[in-house]
Amino acid sequence: MNGSVKRDTYTTGGAFLVSWLLVGLIFIVLTVVCESINLLFGFLPVLLLWVLMPLMMAKGLRYQAMMTRLNNVRFGFKCGIGNVMWTMLGLPLLLGIAVIFVLYAVNRMMGIPESTNGGLLQLAVLAVLGLLSVGITNGIMYGKWMQLLGSNACFGIHPFRIAISLKRCIVICISAMLILVPFTIVIGKLMAPFYITLSAEIAKGGMDPAISDAVAQEYLPQIIVSYILYFMAIVLMSIFSKAALRNQFINGLRLGDSLTFRSTLTFVGLLMQILVLILATICTFGLAYPWAKMRYMRYLASNTCVVGELDDLELSDTDELNDTGFFAIISRGMMVATPFI
Repeated sequence: MNGSVKRDTYTTGGAFLVSWLLVGLIFIVLTVVCESINLLFGFLPVLLLWVLMPLMMAKGLRYQAMMTRLNNVRFGFKCGIGNVMWTMLGLPLLLGIAVIFVLYAVNRMMGIPESTNGGLLQLAVLAVLGLLSVGITNGIMYGKWMQLLGSNACFGIHPFRIAISLKRCIVICISAMLILVPFTIVIGKLMAPFYITLSAEIAKGGMDPAISDAVAQEYLPQIIVSYILYFMAIVLMSIFSKAALRNQFINGLRLGDSLTFRSTLTFVGLLMQILVLILATICTFGLAYPWAKMRYMRYLASNTCVVGELDDLELSDTDELNDTGFFAIISRGMMVATPFI
């Protein structure tokens, strides 16, 4: 990017702290009041927070955007309530219900297995179908979130535009879920003798804690290795998703007619950064975390660039004011956590 650039951020830790304290205080007070009326009402504050969280995240994103300036021009984010609620709450809920319905229908169609092998085959089919369903669901949700963030952000008077392929997002998320398959197979083979032994003991009429502990102790190495493999699979899946989805999001952004954006993250490069971050933090008991975190942030920055002439844009700030209402204040600390930012 050519042209002089001066970036300033005016967000404060105090605003985030006040937001978190107020949300926590309101949640505690509502919980006490609801449970004093009836213990069954104790879930109502959780439900209320769950429903309001999309709006709070949108307000928080707007606050952080408008408190960030580039060459004295503010960023912004403005989106309709209906769009936010549908994208962040309605759509995920609907997709989740659809996945449960599909898995239930397939299980009913396959019927009750007549043998152990048949049961294992049915379980494997449901597991694979579940992974594919989760991949499709995540792809649709992340694609819609990208469109929501990219098409409702602005820089001064210039709106951002974004071109996202939902099909590409679905392929990325399914590929990420398939990373779990070989790890799942190995974990299944390692843990199968443990569960077979456990089932045999239970079939004999139950077992006391001493026998249960003895069985667990016998298969302790397999249990430890399985946990290690599980966390390795989650880390690899998350890194693959972040690299691919971030490239998809950044490369699809456009500002005005002259500026485009480019992200060149790679799976291997990001993996190395995360490994350094994890190992440095563990080996130094957290002392090296700031250094490793900054190294990771520099890697992200070095693989992200703006293509075009900033001076070609009319640097005119928007006349919109930041929200100062109570709901906006308690929402300032609510940040959108996505794998593509």
